[in-house]
Amino acid sequence: MTAPNPYAADLGDRDPVASLRHTPDRYLELLGPWTPEQFERPYAPGKWTARQVLIHLTQVELMVQPRVRLALTSADYVVQPFEQDGLVALEPLVDARTALAAYRTLRQFGLPLFESLTPAQLATTFRHPQMGTLDVRWFLVMLAGHELRHLAQLRRIDD
Repeated sequence: MTAPNPYAADLGDRDPVASLRHTPDRYLELLGPWTPEQFERPYAPGKWTARQVLIHLTQVELMVQPRVRLALTSADYVVQPFEQDGLVALEPLVDARTALAAYRTLRQFGLPLFESLTPAQLATTFRHPQMGTLDVRWFLVMLAGHELRHLAQLRRIDD
């Protein structure tokens, strides 16, 4: 049984791969004219700054893309969970524009793989210690919905 995807509602009925293809451009459209000061503002009191959100998005790309590749090529693959706040805290000196560029570049690298996945590959399963058995499609839905949620959060800063 597949665990509920915490970001499926953010994606809605959109195709995850199409969303993954277009969302990085939406980030660039929103954030392109921002000043360094805007990147240091949180999207809500006590939450991450825009810069930290961008670092997080880059780190998620660095974590999820290898997971997809390993799930597709490793029998009985088990995901290693990570703690997002601890990861973001590791990179306090990364500036927002560098994080945005890295996120967009990593996505461009991953898109050909995502776009080429067959139904059988999308159904490839792996295990998550806390969430049970998942499949590659679950990861793509999670990745697409996750970045849409953060995009909505950053739009609150721009208002």
